[in-house]
Amino acid sequence: MTTASSTSLAFRDAQILDGTGAAAFAGSVRVADGRIDEISDEPLDAERVIDLDGTFLAPGFIDMHAHSELRLFEHPQAAEKLTQGITTEVLGQDGVSVAPIPADLTAEWEERVKSLDGEMEGRWPWHTVAGYLDELEAAEPAVNCAYYAPHGNIRSQLAGFEDRPLGDEHVVAAGPVDAPHLEQETGDDETAPGELEALRRELGVALDEGAFGMSKGMIYPPSSYARDDELEALADVLAERDSFMVSHVWNETDRVVESIRRYLDICRRGGCHAHVSHLKVGGKQNWGRSEAVVDLFDEAVERGQRVTFDQYPYTAGSTMLTALLPPWARQGESEDIRHRLHSAAVRERIAADIDGDGDWENLARAAGTWENILITRTGSGRYQGETIATVAEEMGREPVDAMCELLVEEDLDVTMADFIMSEEDIQRFLADDRGTFCTDGIFGGKPHPRAIGTFGRILERYVRERDVLSPELLAYKAAGHPADILGLEDRGYVREGYVADLVAFDLGSVSANATYEDPFQFTDGIEYVLVGGDVAVADGDPTGARNGSVLRSHEEWGGPTRPALDRAAE
Repeated sequence: MTTASSTSLAFRDAQILDGTGAAAFAGSVRVADGRIDEISDEPLDAERVIDLDGTFLAPGFIDMHAHSELRLFEHPQAAEKLTQGITTEVLGQDGVSVAPIPADLTAEWEERVKSLDGEMEGRWPWHTVAGYLDELEAAEPAVNCAYYAPHGNIRSQLAGFEDRPLGDEHVVAAGPVDAPHLEQETGDDETAPGELEALRRELGVALDEGAFGMSKGMIYPPSSYARDDELEALADVLAERDSFMVSHVWNETDRVVESIRRYLDICRRGGCHAHVSHLKVGGKQNWGRSEAVVDLFDEAVERGQRVTFDQYPYTAGSTMLTALLPPWARQGESEDIRHRLHSAAVRERIAADIDGDGDWENLARAAGTWENILITRTGSGRYQGETIATVAEEMGREPVDAMCELLVEEDLDVTMADFIMSEEDIQRFLADDRGTFCTDGIFGGKPHPRAIGTFGRILERYVRERDVLSPELLAYKAAGHPADILGLEDRGYVREGYVADLVAFDLGSVSANATYEDPFQFTDGIEYVLVGGDVAVADGDPTGARNGSVLRSHEEWGGPTRPALDRAAE
């Protein structure tokens, strides 16, 4: 939990970006007791004074899609995020994360998410969202953390990893988890809630325990097993709290426009705010369709919907290598998948599906060539930094056979970077003020450089060099806008009385040094970062301060309902 520093600090001669998108203005900012004490166009005094010599001072950046759930236990200093100017990470992404989890599926969930979220020593000591947030708080992370309720985790409490519809006709007593909140009084004609109602209640509990919204991942089991009526029922729960749904949509390549339209329709019928995860258009044959996606957003806004998204600024995505498999090959628990991949006949069927025109998210085909699939991490450390084409050559196998063999040998613990996007589409989304930014950072091995360099790359490449964004729009999309989406009433802006999460950067010298070959290189030009008033980065170097807060929705909102915030319009 954030503790207030007893030392006052003043930044003088700053170009202040207040987070609203308004023009920068010259002034001074004083911080005291963990909050912004005063903003003035005159020099302010304090126990410590830092002269910024006309460089920018902005609200701390918010990473709207992060995968640090377990990394923060081992690396609570979060240096790779702080040196980008990030002061808050949003966890619980893609519908598959670390809480809630049924007690009897703990080992399976640990196995399932280790490629995305990492590992920790010993068995996870929690089963609920509240339990996870308590453990995270005890780890004293250097950054603030928020959490989404992952749909797949909630679903697994009722149906495990079964691919079937949920309905009111399937009566459950309380689900596999010890959940006394389901043991409510029932009428004469009812003995227990049906599955859909039980699922709705479980989502409500996760929100009560601190989740800010619900994430779903429509290519990741068991979240991918949801039917539209299930998602609409959950959207209704979110609407009751003016909360929001966050989605990795069904298809980000050949059917990206159709998938986003389907998602927006679900949120419209359910009445909740729609937020699209890591917005992209993949596959060369689809490049340019970002224009149609923006048109969809425009139409939704005209209907009265609230639509937002997050995005990272690279032409390669990154996820688990199992995402290259057809959906049928990913069904069941991890052991089922491993057993299936041993079969030569299965591998031949997978190869045929990848070469075919099936109705599924075919990321291998979107990449165009196996040279465009880069191995970023394996459990053993082998093949990291090599392409599937190279691995296949070394194994003396065809690429699909080599991919399957690698998954078997590594117990499915393999991540990749897939080069599938175009600069034109990236820049169109970057210029849209409905968007926010994210790292989508998956660590371990030789990770995608977005984990370490995203915000530096945006500043260097798209603000300074290409003028795709102004510094003012950057600050709005990186801080003010995401704080409004999350419902953080005293963060995300440079305003008196707000929590002092701040970043000072020299736009002329910002350099994102992380590369695919050498990703663990910190960003230059981020001069100072404050988290809760404590200096976490000074003169470009992490100080070791660990003053982050684990944010809980009901505390930040002042109750069960997200406040309506649009401070840029004030």
